[in-house]
Amino acid sequence: MPSDAEQSTGVAVATAETAAPAAPEAKADNETSTPTSESTTVAAGAVPPVVDADTGAASPPPGRMSKPVIVAAAVAGVALVALPMALTGLLGGDQPGEGPNAAGYAKDLPQDGGFVPGLAAPPADIGGPAPGQPGNQLPAQAADGVPAGLPGAVADPGTAGLPGGPPPAVGGGPAPGPQQHQAPPPPAQPQGPPVPAAKAVTYDGMAGRGCGGGTGFTGVGAYSDGKAGWVNHGNGGCGTSFVSIPMSGDANKDDSSAYGLWTFNTGPVTTGSCAVSVFVPTGDLTAVGGSPSVYRVFDRFAVDKGTPVGSFQIDQVGNRGRWVSVGTFRINGAKLAVQLLTRGRDWSGSTKTYAHHAAAMIKAKCT
Repeated sequence: MPSDAEQSTGVAVATAETAAPAAPEAKADNETSTPTSESTTVAAGAVPPVVDADTGAASPPPGRMSKPVIVAAAVAGVALVALPMALTGLLGGDQPGEGPNAAGYAKDLPQDGGFVPGLAAPPADIGGPAPGQPGNQLPAQAADGVPAGLPGAVADPGTAGLPGGPPPAVGGGPAPGPQQHQAPPPPAQPQGPPVPAAKAVTYDGMAGRGCGGGTGFTGVGAYSDGKAGWVNHGNGGCGTSFVSIPMSGDANKDDSSAYGLWTFNTGPVTTGSCAVSVFVPTGDLTAVGGSPSVYRVFDRFAVDKGTPVGSFQIDQVGNRGRWVSVGTFRINGAKLAVQLLTRGRDWSGSTKTYAHHAAAMIKAKCT
């Protein structure tokens, strides 16, 4: 017959007796099974389950989680795993030609960049200024990062839209400047035949005994006295003849009544300059003996009434058979004259040498 204590705990004892086979105690290898009463005693010594007196349901032993807590934890874990996948499906595009977006970023970016906190880290800063700051806008993009011409772009603070200013450009670009209307070019005038370039006016002539063509040679005061007077040489033709003129006998004094004179009518060149050259023929002292022979140059033919424009002298003995360039002289009125003077010594000591000045050809090239 059970005692009062057993009656009060009879449910717990019965429960322990029935639960003993479900949790047998492990024994060592050298131990054998004990009678049922002994195992009942060991089971009775275990911690009995707590029984709710009202419902009669047994609660789990201490240290174990209840089934509702385990189910709630499992549901929370599934929700945390499924949330990123659900957001990716909601925010990702399914249209053809669009690839998947990175986790944590929306397709249509909001103003703050489209980042969803807690799903992915924002892109690392690559060193440039933040979007929307001055200096970070691209071409055709306003300073706040919105492409120019799109809704939300900052208007250009130029003169577009102001009174008198140019109209704003389509698309948000810079306003065009004021247009300038140019007058049409004048009609082309009919052109005639090309005008030939003007040719340089020049003159080239040679004067001497037997030469013509606007030139002349004159032996002023000529006389014949054998080897003491004027002596002609050659056949009288131009370039093959010359005249020997007697000297005055004084190296510093001329016989004003006798001289040789070459004249040039320079034709088209009325005013300019002429380069003069003198030919010295060959012969002995009695034919070509000037040492030196003195010449004067005039811009007129009347040499006895004018002032020479220049003078020169030639050592005929040292230049026999040569053309000698003597310089350039100015002309006026298309006239040039060269005069050969008679000054010179025709003796040596007390002996008469009969030395003469030779008068051959003279050339003049005028421009």
